[in-house]
Amino acid sequence: MYIRMGLLMLISLYTSRVVLRELGVDDYGTYNLVGSVVAMFTSLKILFSSSTQRFLNYEMGQNHNDQLQLVFNISLIVHIVICVFFVILVESVGLWFLGAKINVAPERLLAANVVFHLSVLTAVVSVMTVPYDAVVIAHEKMDFYAYVSIFEGIMRLAIVFLLTYLPFDKLITYGVLQMLVTILVIVINVEFCKKNFKESHAKRLWDKAYFKKMMSFASWNFLGITAFTLFHNGLNMILNVFGGTIVNAARGIAYQINNVLLQFLNNVTVVVNPYCVKIWAAGERDKAFMMIFFSSKILFFIQLCLLIPIFYLTPEILQIWLGQIPEYTVVFIRLILVYSLVRSLHPSLDLLFKSCGNIKTYQITEGLLQFLPLIISYIVLKMGGGYHWAFLIIILSETLNMTVVMVLAHRIAGLNLLQYTGKVIAPCLLLFVISVLAFYFISESCDVLFIKVLVVCIVLLFELGIWLFVAIGKWERSQLVSIIKRK
Repeated sequence: MYIRMGLLMLISLYTSRVVLRELGVDDYGTYNLVGSVVAMFTSLKILFSSSTQRFLNYEMGQNHNDQLQLVFNISLIVHIVICVFFVILVESVGLWFLGAKINVAPERLLAANVVFHLSVLTAVVSVMTVPYDAVVIAHEKMDFYAYVSIFEGIMRLAIVFLLTYLPFDKLITYGVLQMLVTILVIVINVEFCKKNFKESHAKRLWDKAYFKKMMSFASWNFLGITAFTLFHNGLNMILNVFGGTIVNAARGIAYQINNVLLQFLNNVTVVVNPYCVKIWAAGERDKAFMMIFFSSKILFFIQLCLLIPIFYLTPEILQIWLGQIPEYTVVFIRLILVYSLVRSLHPSLDLLFKSCGNIKTYQITEGLLQFLPLIISYIVLKMGGGYHWAFLIIILSETLNMTVVMVLAHRIAGLNLLQYTGKVIAPCLLLFVISVLAFYFISESCDVLFIKVLVVCIVLLFELGIWLFVAIGKWERSQLVSIIKRK
C-alpha cells in the first residue's frame, strides 16, 4: 500500500506542475472550482464504501457468510437511491450557483458548465460502483487495490502528456479524459469482483427489514459525507466570490497536497476498518478499543511526519515543484496542513460509530457543524478579512467538531474519555507543541536550505523517539516490533 502511495505521490506532484502550466492559473482555478465535486467524491470513495463494507464484515465476524449476497444486493439498491438524490441536489443547487454567483471570465463559462456536468456524471458512476469497492476492502485484497491505484495513477499521467498535444479546448479535454480514466478503473474493479467473489453477482434477493437497516445506515453516512464534501466545495466557492479564480488556484494546489496526505491516512484506515468491525461483531470490545486508540496515534503521527517537512519548507518545495507559485499558496498550504492534522484523529472515532452501527446522532451533529465555518467565513470575508481567515476558521471548527464527536462517542459507543484524553490527545498535543517550537526556531534562526533540511531531519527523529517511548504503550510497541520483524 505504501509502495503504491509513493508512486502515486510522485505522479500527482509531477502532473500538478504540468497541468498548471498547460491550463494556466485561471483555467486551473476554474477546474478546481467546478470540477472539485468529482475530486472530493473520488477521494472519499473509501468512506462511501464503508457502509457496505461494515455490513459485510459484521456478517463475517458473526460467521453469517450466507448473508453476504443479501448485503451486496441491497447495497446496490441503496446506492441507486443515493445517486438519484445526489443528482437532484447537485444539478439544481450547483447549476444555480454556477449561473448566478460564480466568478469566472464570461468566455470560459461554457467550458466551466461542461466540466461541471462531466464531474457530476463521473461522481454518479463512482457512487454506483461503491459496493464493488466495499467487497474488495471487506475481503482485504489490498494487493489488487494497490495495483489498480498504480494503474490509475499511470493513466492520469498519460492524460497530462496527451493534454500537451491535443488541439481541443484544454479545460474541457482535461475533464473528459479524467472521466474516461475513472470509468475504466471502475470497469476493472467490477470485473475483478465478479470473477473472484460470488456475492458480487446481482441476484433477486430481498429482505425488507435488512433493506431498512442498510438504507438507514447508508443514508446517515451519505449525509455526513455530503456535508463534508459540500463544506469544502462551499468554501471553494466562497473564496471564488471574493477572490476569483486566482485564489481558487492557490486553494487547489493546497488541496492537491492535502489529498495526497489523505491517501496516506486511507492506507491505515482501509486496513484497520475490516478488522475492527469483525472483532466488534464478535463481541471483543476491549480489543476493538485498543485498536482504535492505536490507530488514532498512528494516523496522527503519520500526518505529523508528512506535515513537518512540507510546512517548514513550503516556499522551497513549491519553487522546485511548480516553478510558478500563485499568490496566497504558501499560507493556504500551511493552514490546510494544520487542519488535516487535527482531522487525522477523526477517522478512528468515525470507525467506532460504524462498528457499533449507531451513526444517526453523530452524522446529524457533524453535518450541522460542517456548515458553521461556511457561514462565519462568508461574514468575515464580507467584512474585508483576508482569505487566510477562511482556513483559520475551519481549523477552529474542526477542533470544536472533534470535542463534540468525543463526547458523542462516550455516550453512544462507550468510549472512555479519560483514557482517550490521556493515551491519545495528551501525547499528540505534546508532539504538536514540539513541532511548533521547532518551526519557530527554524524560521527565526536561519535561511540556508541545507541547514533547514538538516534541522527538519533532526526534528523528525526526535518526534519518532517521543512517539515510540512516550506516546504509544508497551502492547502497541510490541505489535510494531513484531510487524517489523515479519517484514
